Amino acid sequence: MASLNSDSAPGYRSAPRNIQRLRGTSVQSEDRSPPAYDSDMGYNERTPLLAPAMSLPSVVGYDSAPSVSDYPGPSTARSEVGRDEFRRKRKRMRKYQRIQTQKMRPYIASPFMPIATPLPIPLERRAPSSPREPKRNLAYGSGGRRPEEKLLADEEQQATSSTEEESASDEDESTISAKGSFAALSSKEWVTVVMLALANLCSTVAFSCIAPFYPDEAKKKGMTESQTGIVFGIFELVMFVMAPIFGRYMTVVGSKNMFTLGLAITSITAILFGFLNFLPSGNIFFFASLLIRILEAVGDAAFVTSSFAISAKCFPGNIAVVVGIMETFAGLGYTAGPVIGGVLYEFGGFQTPFLVLGVILIVATVLGWWLIENYKDAEVGGSKGMMAMLRIPVIWIMVYAVVVCAISLSFLDPTLSAHLQSFHLSPTMVGLMFLLCGGIYTLSAPVWGLLIDRFQCTISVMVFGSAATVFSMVLIGPSPFLPFSKNLIIIGISLAVLGVAAGALYIPTFQNCLDAVKEHGYDDSFRTYGCVSGVFQSAFAFGGFMGPTVGGFVVEKIGFAWTCTVIAAIHVMFLLTVAIFYSPCCKRSASQRRT
Repeated sequence: MASLNSDSAPGYRSAPRNIQRLRGTSVQSEDRSPPAYDSDMGYNERTPLLAPAMSLPSVVGYDSAPSVSDYPGPSTARSEVGRDEFRRKRKRMRKYQRIQTQKMRPYIASPFMPIATPLPIPLERRAPSSPREPKRNLAYGSGGRRPEEKLLADEEQQATSSTEEESASDEDESTISAKGSFAALSSKEWVTVVMLALANLCSTVAFSCIAPFYPDEAKKKGMTESQTGIVFGIFELVMFVMAPIFGRYMTVVGSKNMFTLGLAITSITAILFGFLNFLPSGNIFFFASLLIRILEAVGDAAFVTSSFAISAKCFPGNIAVVVGIMETFAGLGYTAGPVIGGVLYEFGGFQTPFLVLGVILIVATVLGWWLIENYKDAEVGGSKGMMAMLRIPVIWIMVYAVVVCAISLSFLDPTLSAHLQSFHLSPTMVGLMFLLCGGIYTLSAPVWGLLIDRFQCTISVMVFGSAATVFSMVLIGPSPFLPFSKNLIIIGISLAVLGVAAGALYIPTFQNCLDAVKEHGYDDSFRTYGCVSGVFQSAFAFGGFMGPTVGGFVVEKIGFAWTCTVIAAIHVMFLLTVAIFYSPCCKRSASQRRT
């Protein structure tokens, strides 16, 4: 045994230090054992970047190698004991390498990780790399990884998988919210949607059903055309005044109470309007018609304003879709109201349209009282109210959009039929031309609501709606700048485009108003929804009043073609306003998201 530890012994004592470590023998102490190996990689796990640069010596013999004075090696290199020991060590090392192939390589923080690609090295050419971690007892055949390292690797794997699952769920969340949440409404929520839609249908039918027959009856009672126009126009003017008032004090009255009370007032005034023909001719008939029409507009403003607030409270994630459904029935009422009124008038006389409408509204009042949920309309403290809301710039941009949309639609009511007289159309064909605009608006409104809730593209949809309105107005005239005269087919196509454009311009505005007030610190309450709904309805009523009155006056002064051009110019101004206001906002929001 003394000869084995002798410095003069040939053989193993002359092997390089890395070959001695490969065989598993200790150099100085037992606690300096070799580091862990990967089975298919010829590099040290702790220093992966050094592996490709390592040179691995081939071991042919040991007698010709330089001597190492501090190596306690055996006396002979070719002895049976040395070969057996070498085989056992090598077999043990291979077993350890197979175990390591089944384990996860621990994470190594390195600034060069993207280029630290593992390179396979043949097993016979494998050698450890240096430097190695000092004083780490990790013998061959052990588990290879310390318990805390294995726990850290498991936690990292779980965190990675959970992050992937969360990202996948986030990608699907918008689809679920846009489709699944609205499809999974309860029966009570569907009843609420039906009641809100029915209320908007009755509102527009009550406004438009008198169009086919009331002017003739008023003329028989001695009213002038200007007085008849006042009776028609006062409806929108009263809504313009009363809608923000109802929105401001909705929390005092209660949203459900205001809804049912508005329906009740509208139903009673509709029935009373049917008995006006029993009054004597002259001013009595005019002022009675005016008074009943004012009360009817008050009731209509009450339940329409509360219906928008209820929809925002009941369906906060699908506001655009619900508004689209309500506007579908509102457009249906505008389109079908004159037809319903004319048919009922021919069937039973002056009273029949108003009696039928009044009974339907009474039934709707009872159903609304029993079926709509009674929300708690607690008054929210603080100084923010209607006046503070009107200081938000986005609100005025949305008001601008609603007003020009209402002007574009209502301007055609008293002027389009005269514009089509040169084509010698029958009353039915003229009605079909009106139906192109109103009917397509009715069909497109819910589609825009679905797109907005799905893709959150309110500004893009509004810009498209305003640009399409410019296109349609220029062609309906046609504008004097165009080199062709009016054509019936072009007018029909333009009216259809106007219906699509009006829905795109009108539907996103309510959602934008709600988003704007919430960004400025308003609470998720009926007071907020009531104020927004009041401003919203007031703006549309103002446009509905200005369109036929001012539009008709302008047509008398400069003609139909130039009036259409002026309305198109108003929309161009709106597009410039949106471009100036929203471009910096989009950049700021994008930079905030990046930071």
